[in-house]
Amino acid sequence: MVPNLFEKRFVIVAGKGGVGKSVVCAAIGLAASRRGLRTCIAELNTREKAPIFFGKRPSGYAYQELRPNLFSINVLPDPALREYGLMKLRFERIYKLVFENEAMKRLLKVIPGMNELFLLGKVFNMEREKKKDGSPLWDMVIVDAPATGHGVSLLRLPDTVLKVADTGPMAEEVGLMRALLLDPRRTAVNLVTLPEEMPVRETFELAAQLEGSLGMPKGYLFVNGIWPKLLSETDAGLLGALDAVLPPSETRARAGVEGLSAMVERARFQEGHLTELAEHMPWPRIELPYLFLEQFDEQAITLLADLIVSQLAVHQGQAA
Repeated sequence: MVPNLFEKRFVIVAGKGGVGKSVVCAAIGLAASRRGLRTCIAELNTREKAPIFFGKRPSGYAYQELRPNLFSINVLPDPALREYGLMKLRFERIYKLVFENEAMKRLLKVIPGMNELFLLGKVFNMEREKKKDGSPLWDMVIVDAPATGHGVSLLRLPDTVLKVADTGPMAEEVGLMRALLLDPRRTAVNLVTLPEEMPVRETFELAAQLEGSLGMPKGYLFVNGIWPKLLSETDAGLLGALDAVLPPSETRARAGVEGLSAMVERARFQEGHLTELAEHMPWPRIELPYLFLEQFDEQAITLLADLIVSQLAVHQGQAA
């Protein structure tokens, strides 16, 4: 079944580094917020991008309103640990006795995956946070996952922890995290790729793990940075002939022909990878164009959000 992305409370966006995950997170977030969903983009211990897209300064470990109904936060390990400790131990003095003594600090540093567990724990808690009236604080939490390898390790972490410790308070919390990650009613994992060799290969590998050992509910495949197809094959073939007859003195005309030829070749190169994705990865697909911009701002994010909404509507219509 084709998932309705705006009905999910926990939306994970994953993929190879540099494919535009943060841009897709911002566009999904803007689209959700404009539908009246109180939405937060959670970046994980990284250089913040979401605020910058909307003309804001990074705010670190604090909710920042980017637009009506749209917020962001950069989840950091140390404040996430402090927040969790205070939530469970209730009193700051007890928290300091337990977590801020040197022995505990050294122990936390040497246990593999602890920082990542705190990051995952924070976004997990965001999904279940309540307002004073008992209603959810967030209608949608969008997790900008780390690049492919680290992202898989993060998503696999609850299983890893439960193999080591399957009883006790930590096991109970981690078990709830795992239940959220596996719940198709609340969660959808979306992949982002470029129509290029390495991103496509890593996307195939990540999809295989998600559908196999991780068993997580899949969302959409976002193919980002698609170049426009400017000419038909017949017209593209004429470019070579035109280049051959242009005199050397026509520098501007020759530069134009060369530039157009390069764009045609780029689109042709991408077409092969788009076909490969369609044949070997039957996920519902959202295609986003390459935007010829020096930097991404709110105008660009708005354009992509509109494209996402229109293509999601087509998928939902086909599913109906």
